[in-house]
Amino acid sequence: MTDKRSIFIDGVEQPYSRLTFAEKIAAMNYGLIPGEVSDDDIRTFIEHKTNLTKTQNWSQMAMSTAQGGARLDVAYRGASFDGRYVYFVARNSDTFVRFDTQGVFTAVGDWSQMNMSTAQGGAEVDVAYRDSCFDGRYVYFVPFNSDTFLRFDTQGVFTTVGDWDRMNMSTAQGGATLDEAYVDASFDGRYVYYVAHDSDTFVRFDTQGVFTTAGDWSHMNMSTAQGGAEVDDAYADASFDGRYVYFIPQNSDTFLRFDTQGVFTTVGDWDRMNMSTVQGGAELDLAYTGTSFDGRYVYYVPVDSVTFLRFDTQGVFTNTGDWDRMNTSTAQGGAELPAAYSGACFDGRYVYFVPRDSNSFVRFEAMFSEGQYQ
Repeated sequence: MTDKRSIFIDGVEQPYSRLTFAEKIAAMNYGLIPGEVSDDDIRTFIEHKTNLTKTQNWSQMAMSTAQGGARLDVAYRGASFDGRYVYFVARNSDTFVRFDTQGVFTAVGDWSQMNMSTAQGGAEVDVAYRDSCFDGRYVYFVPFNSDTFLRFDTQGVFTTVGDWDRMNMSTAQGGATLDEAYVDASFDGRYVYYVAHDSDTFVRFDTQGVFTTAGDWSHMNMSTAQGGAEVDDAYADASFDGRYVYFIPQNSDTFLRFDTQGVFTTVGDWDRMNMSTVQGGAELDLAYTGTSFDGRYVYYVPVDSVTFLRFDTQGVFTNTGDWDRMNTSTAQGGAELPAAYSGACFDGRYVYFVPRDSNSFVRFEAMFSEGQYQ
């Protein structure tokens, strides 16, 4: 059936079916049907609805209401989005929660809760999970102090225990469980890679396999991969560039990447680069903590290091000339500080670095827009 509705924009009648998205939004929500919607009206509406300083554009939900229990410190860390739901990663909370983005943020019925002990089949622990990863169907929760790898089937029911899969850490990694084991995960289109923190084993899961089958998990000893002894708090994050998975060294003195076209357990498919060589100075603990990829370069986020680093993925990982360095004091316009930055984000043009103890928000222009220098 043809939609014969129309509205007037700047005095010209426009069929409703031909309106732009912004015009439809204005027509439906700005109270201008029937009537005239000018370009200025549309701009005013959009600016109003996206203004950061408008309190009505912010929504709040009490943690105790959302999770169905008393709030607590350092409750959640990390989140994943599956196209409809947002999943919050339980750190010190004993409840996994998700929010239905088709619902109302302040409506308790649009939040779902799953008890951690029920989901993982064992008692809750503090600092249980650290982050998450989505593969297109499943949400994977990264165990920190928990001894259970966990995933949820987004085609199932959040509160149904049968829609959660569990894998014992000792079985998955082929060794005893330990605290502060893993901190992050990366997905390459088939495999989920878990970033080893205090664990001495890099592990990956084949998403075409069975989560509870040991044979669908691969292990690589950290000392073998990095060519040196394991250390605590070794790696902190990971990034995927379309072929390689890059592991971000925190206390390790080795930048590391794995070629996903190779064999996970073959040392020759892992590339290593010494930290002191790359950054032009001695290795140190808590060196880097996060990463971002701009389509060509991998950026490393300094914590206690005084050097911003990036690697050119069109180059050779072991070639010093394919790494760029920038002193943090120069970049931020002030003296270096310990625990300076904690993460990074790329918006299509700029890389933004998230300050932790640094006094400065900083960004780097990775690309320039057309016409910028005309």
